Amino acid sequence: MKKSIILFILLFQLFNSFSQIDSADKQINFNEVIIADSKFESLKSNSAQQSQVITSNDLQRLNAQKTGDALMTSGAAFVQMSQQGGGSVVLRGFEASRVLMVVDGVRMNNILFRAGHLQNIVTVDNNILDRIEVLYGPSSTVYGSDALGGVVHMRTKNPVLSGDKKFLSVGNAMFRYGSVNNELTGHVDISLGCKKFASLTSATFSRFGDLRMGNYVTNETAGLWTRDYYQARTNVYDSIGAVTGQKDTAILNKANNVQAGSGYYQYDILQKFLFQQNENITHVLNVQFSNSSNVPRYDRLAVTSGSTILKDAEWYYGPQQRLLAIYDFNWKNAGPLDLVSVGLNYQNIVESRNNRGFNKTFRTERTEKVNIVGFHADFRKNIKAHTLNFGLEGQFNMLKSSAVARNINVDTTKAADSRYPDGKNNMNYVALYLTHNWIISPKLILSDGIRYNLVTMHSTLTDASQDFYPLPYNELKNLHNAVSGNLGLVALPGKGFRIAALFSTGFRAPNVDDMSKIFESTAGSVVVPNSKLKPEYTLNGELTIEKTFAKRFRVSATGFYTYFMNAITADKGTFNGADTVVYDGVTSDVITLVNKNKAYIAGVTASAEADVTDWLSVYASFTYTYGRIKTDTTPYPLDHIAPIYGRVGFRAKYKWVRGEFFSVFNGKKKVKDYNMLGEDNFGQGTGTDLPCWATLNARIGFQPVKYFGFDIGCDNLMDLRYRQFASGISSPGRNFFVTARFKW
Repeated sequence: MKKSIILFILLFQLFNSFSQIDSADKQINFNEVIIADSKFESLKSNSAQQSQVITSNDLQRLNAQKTGDALMTSGAAFVQMSQQGGGSVVLRGFEASRVLMVVDGVRMNNILFRAGHLQNIVTVDNNILDRIEVLYGPSSTVYGSDALGGVVHMRTKNPVLSGDKKFLSVGNAMFRYGSVNNELTGHVDISLGCKKFASLTSATFSRFGDLRMGNYVTNETAGLWTRDYYQARTNVYDSIGAVTGQKDTAILNKANNVQAGSGYYQYDILQKFLFQQNENITHVLNVQFSNSSNVPRYDRLAVTSGSTILKDAEWYYGPQQRLLAIYDFNWKNAGPLDLVSVGLNYQNIVESRNNRGFNKTFRTERTEKVNIVGFHADFRKNIKAHTLNFGLEGQFNMLKSSAVARNINVDTTKAADSRYPDGKNNMNYVALYLTHNWIISPKLILSDGIRYNLVTMHSTLTDASQDFYPLPYNELKNLHNAVSGNLGLVALPGKGFRIAALFSTGFRAPNVDDMSKIFESTAGSVVVPNSKLKPEYTLNGELTIEKTFAKRFRVSATGFYTYFMNAITADKGTFNGADTVVYDGVTSDVITLVNKNKAYIAGVTASAEADVTDWLSVYASFTYTYGRIKTDTTPYPLDHIAPIYGRVGFRAKYKWVRGEFFSVFNGKKKVKDYNMLGEDNFGQGTGTDLPCWATLNARIGFQPVKYFGFDIGCDNLMDLRYRQFASGISSPGRNFFVTARFKW
């Protein structure tokens, strides 16, 4: 700790010693625009809902390897990790299918987004993002189902028109190396523009080797989480030395702080075309494609059976493919309307889960293919001090789930049980919404809204599926109607003083993952279908108080309380009258998802930020959340409740040099706060309280000329060994990185 304090003081004195200072990037932005809360641009200060914007400049400074890392490092969200190729976002105690992920206005959440932990954010390339907008708390009035904990809206960059020039070419290239996993990332984007037509092309390739955990351990983490053995296929010889086949062998990992079997690679491509028909009408065609190698599920691969034998020889997600195509039509001053935005979109998603037990012959390969068609029509009308936003939207999901068991020795297959019903799976969302903003006076702003949602789901099981698990039904049907609303008030009682109060509701309709899957949640526990699940609903109240002093220093605090009804959570259950079932040859306890009558989540977020001088900014933030499921006796913990987390640091700029030093921290997660039946993964921790941790991180950037710059830095300077709550892979150790950037 003394070394950390001394290092902090030395860095501060280094920046303080500069004699000629240029203006730094400001920490406080008084005219920040946010789009996510209404689908059209509006001032963030006029919104009663808590939000945070991570700009492209912020993303460049963070220098994160992946989008999930950027959210965690920025302090905007807590992120759980089961493998290196993942990142499951947690907002206000909600995770996965209860947090809505949106890319360029299109919802990523689909028919199979699970309530456990997700890896889908890894398919979004943070190198081409223009900004990330995070909405906290129920956002179903604007976004519909799934937006219980909030919304993470990721917006990509746009092509640039030439303006007064005949032709304009602008571009960026970036190359980065990171030592902790031998990361190699290359990115290039090029915008070519005329007066009315422009094109943006982006490509990124990243290779991540096996991730090294920290070497500095405490009494609580000594000897934990090491990767002592990993699997390899070795030859089997007969008595005369001829090769007769292969077998799985547990290989001693000489560098057991390296999490062998966690590496993967990925590439992302984006193509946008912009046509400006006239000064009011634009057309945008947006195509994105993301693909990866096999992504090892590290938390499963690291499970042992006995002192040296690994439970699984293979456990990986197949190549994660995401194709997104969007057409958007935007019209300003459209007759009686001020703004019109209409769009169509299509998604094709391929996921697979592949696992094989140690020295087992057959590998089970379960594949999901999802096709999604969607549309939206959004309108804005300004009437004096009133702004009306209204529209309709729909999304239609189609899922095909299949499975085979493959003999790895002779490459033959046989039937296997699919993760989801192997017949037709459809889930459709249709909604109408209206929001209203009224500037009553310069000191008082009212916002309100209402949304009607219709959600249908239909799944069928074939005879082949019934052969594996004979269910008392062969189809599942659901139709849900829901009304969501919000009412907010922003008061500006004095100079730099802002108070915002919000009441909002949220809902989430159960999808095929909730209602009809059979899968192994944790070793020895199997989740079975429940056809009687109902939607989840939330009632939320929050209060934000914010004060700015001398236009340089701002403090803000938001407190919230969310009442959670029909909460879907795991509980002990039965399957065909028995409380155990044989799954993949193992007798496992039966767990089922059920609607709990009552649960609640409460918490607070606080932040302070200051532009101390024109060149030096400091900041700090933290988030605390508490959640319990109510019972007739003693309440017990709701899962997905992250411990206290936050970020504190400073950044400075001198001419063409900028620097930043900050700490990201997590508090202790006590045993009494774990949900042992849900997705808290208690067994992946220490076996007792998960200890608190804090990393020290530094980076410095140089841009000596307009067209070239580079960054160097180090994350986790102390090389601390730690795991984030509910994570199945240890966080990165000390990581030295260097990034070169080119602009033209």
